[in-house]
Amino acid sequence: SWSKQMFVIHGIDNDLTVKLEEIFNFKHPDDRKRVFETFSLSDEAKTPYEIEYRIVRPNGEVRYVVESTEFFSNGALGTIQDITENKNLRLQLIEEQQYYKSLFENNPDAVFSFNLHGNFLSCNSALQDMFGYSKEELLNGNFEHLVEIGYLQKTQDHFMKTIRTRLPQNYETTGIHKNGEIIDLYITNIPIIINNELEGVYGIAKNITEKKAMEQSLLEAETKYRSIVEQSIVGVFIAQNEVFIYTNPQLNKMLGYNSLIGLDILETIHDEDREAISSKILSLTEGQSIQNISHRALKQDGSIIICEVHYTRILHMGKIATIGTVLDITDRRKTEELNQYLAYHDYLTDLPNRRMFEEQLEKQLIMAQFYNKKLAVLLIDLDRFKIVNDTFGHSIGDALLKQFANRLKNCLDESQTSYRLGGDEFCIVLTDMNNIHEIMSLSNKIIQITKKEFIIKGYEFNITASIGISVSPEDGSTLESLFKNADTALYFSKSQGRDQAQCYSSSLNVQSFKKFNLSNDLRKAIDKKEFFLEYMPRVDTKSTEILGAEALIRWNHPDWGLVSPTEFIPIAEETGLIVPIGEWVLREACKQNKQWQDMGLPPITVSVNFSVLQLLKQNILQTIDEIVDESGISPDRLEIEITESSFISNEKEVTQLLVELKKRKIKASLDDFGTGYSSLYLLKRLALDTIKIDKSFVEEILTDPVNRSIIECILNLAKALQMNVVAEGVETAEQYTFLKERKCDEIQGYYFSRPIDPEEFTHLLKNKLMINQSSKTKQEKQIANRRGYFRVNLKNPLVAGMTISMFKGKRVDLGSTEVFITNIGPSGLKFLLGVKLPVNDDIIFKFRTEILNQAYELHGNIAWSNEIEGGEVYEYGVQFHIEKNEQLELVKNLNLLAIKIREGVPSNTQIFVGDPVSRIKEQKNIPSSIPCC
Repeated sequence: SWSKQMFVIHGIDNDLTVKLEEIFNFKHPDDRKRVFETFSLSDEAKTPYEIEYRIVRPNGEVRYVVESTEFFSNGALGTIQDITENKNLRLQLIEEQQYYKSLFENNPDAVFSFNLHGNFLSCNSALQDMFGYSKEELLNGNFEHLVEIGYLQKTQDHFMKTIRTRLPQNYETTGIHKNGEIIDLYITNIPIIINNELEGVYGIAKNITEKKAMEQSLLEAETKYRSIVEQSIVGVFIAQNEVFIYTNPQLNKMLGYNSLIGLDILETIHDEDREAISSKILSLTEGQSIQNISHRALKQDGSIIICEVHYTRILHMGKIATIGTVLDITDRRKTEELNQYLAYHDYLTDLPNRRMFEEQLEKQLIMAQFYNKKLAVLLIDLDRFKIVNDTFGHSIGDALLKQFANRLKNCLDESQTSYRLGGDEFCIVLTDMNNIHEIMSLSNKIIQITKKEFIIKGYEFNITASIGISVSPEDGSTLESLFKNADTALYFSKSQGRDQAQCYSSSLNVQSFKKFNLSNDLRKAIDKKEFFLEYMPRVDTKSTEILGAEALIRWNHPDWGLVSPTEFIPIAEETGLIVPIGEWVLREACKQNKQWQDMGLPPITVSVNFSVLQLLKQNILQTIDEIVDESGISPDRLEIEITESSFISNEKEVTQLLVELKKRKIKASLDDFGTGYSSLYLLKRLALDTIKIDKSFVEEILTDPVNRSIIECILNLAKALQMNVVAEGVETAEQYTFLKERKCDEIQGYYFSRPIDPEEFTHLLKNKLMINQSSKTKQEKQIANRRGYFRVNLKNPLVAGMTISMFKGKRVDLGSTEVFITNIGPSGLKFLLGVKLPVNDDIIFKFRTEILNQAYELHGNIAWSNEIEGGEVYEYGVQFHIEKNEQLELVKNLNLLAIKIREGVPSNTQIFVGDPVSRIKEQKNIPSSIPCC
């Protein structure tokens, strides 16, 4: 039977009858077998037992019970005690013990306890590791030996305060490791109170050494960076809601404020830049930035500076903010603008430079092509500017360039721009021009600005300008082609006498190509011994005795053959090479005259032409003395020839030089007298020995009474001044007789002799007297027909475009030159041209023409040449380089041409009706004011 409490423990009604076999059904299934076996064994042995197990109430609740049972012979007596609450308390206590033990033992911080005297009662392993002591070394020891002496009092005070107030205490102190290392600690002291009695003190120590070091580093870094920001030459700010909340001193100073804090950031931005800057800042998200954005900023006084700002969106104290660095780039911007200006302007004249010229011309060409407009390039070069530079120095030359640049700028309209390309070269681009007369009008206007003297440091300079013109699209549609062709026209302008404007024409190309080659090769001509001298006899008018000779330089060019001095002397003067070339002539002439003297030939005076550059060379007298001494010639057998133009602008220097020559017994003569502007007063002052009458007066001495009178006046003037007179260019007996009757002292001209080499001159000196040579000089050279095929003679010549296609094995690209073909056959042709060309197999020419509606392109080299019309026109024979099949086709067409010519002027053929020689001479003498393009 069960007691009432049994029913309560099992959670069933007490009126139920429970059988023995049903009792085991209340046992927890996991404990049921163990309880049954214990019961059975004890029943069999009749021994008591006590067992703890779980029961399951009908409602499913599990309860812990302890059963005690004793067996008797007639039954058993047992008691059951419900220990569920005790069991739970015991389990909870065990768990709590395990928790606190784990918390104590496994805590990363040091955990310990003291008695009221500060001696350790317990400690975890973290404390042992922190100080390097074992548990045995720590327990019952006092905490004081673990504290750094400087912090001991502070630590003791906090310990005693915990005991006194019975309240926890938190503080920082410094400990000492067993090895002596310092440890920064954060300590928490907690009073241990049991039954309202203070039993001791708990402690927790956190090692904050790294944290303290980090904090110190952060503090130092903050101090350092704050110092950097505060002392920075760059403005720094932080803004929230577009209002400054921090600005460094530099930004305040930059914008002229004592403090910008609280000011709207937009108030410091120029009103025209505010909207753009504001929208860019507001578009930024956290972490995004805008770099190198520049805008105008307003200072407090209203003045404007240019700033370069870096904006970055950040979080500042939990709110979105903008941090910025500001650099005042006003001076840099001005420098950049200045550098930009200097990059596109000439430092000397302040005119736009070559770089701007090229960029602007490229743009203007595009516009001109788009709108189908013409455009002109005017290339301007100051004539003989190098003489000014070399004689008076670069400071004078620079001042002259500045004056010319100002005049050039002032003579242009507002829409026109002048450029300085370098040196003494200037340029103008004319856009939207209507006709060629506009170009020529401006060109003449530019030439006129040089007519007024340039006065610099007391010196008067008469400088002229030459202009080369090219027009787009006719002369090219690119910068390179237009500039190249304007340069070609400029060369032609200079070769025609300077002080003029010339338009580009394709016929200039062969000439300019030749001049280009001569310019390149002239510097090496002395070293390569390509120069040689010829001598023109000066004859006593009465006795026809040879009294002297004029030394004349010649250039035997390896490609262009014998080059006339009229072609290379201007180049030498422009490049300054006239000085070394002149010295070479003087040295060679003196050496040759000394050789004639040493041969026992009659003594003569050799005369040498001097250029202005030579006369103005600083050590010219020293050079003359050295050459005279070196050659051994007697000074009185040397004569220096100068021109009127050489002393008009350099009167003082030339006069002094002539005086010095006189002292040395070296003679001086005035060449081409009457062609310049020398005054009679100046002529009287100059220490001259001889006057040479220019051949232009002698040519018309018998037909022009004015010329005759001029010569008679010159002869009378020279006689009064006790000067010797030489008449140049005497070619006929009538001219000679006239001059002889008027007692001209000496004759020089083809009547007696052309310029001849030293060997021929030696023979003349041996004969002593000259005889008339004019009949020999007038014999025309007869050229035999060396072609194996027939030829078609053309009374009215074919017009062809000629150019050089190959030069010394290299292809060249030149414009064509108009030539006149006077006869043509299957193997060659004959043509007329006003330019001297060489007989050279290494130069291949190309001829384009049309014969009976058939276009031809014929190649060949010049096989012979002949000078006609006194050197104004040249006749050339060309040998074709032609394939056999092309030659057969040409034969057929030439046969048809011959038939058509007999019928009249053939159609569909480029025929020129008229005199080709006259046409060539007209083209060479076109005045500069007439358009030539």
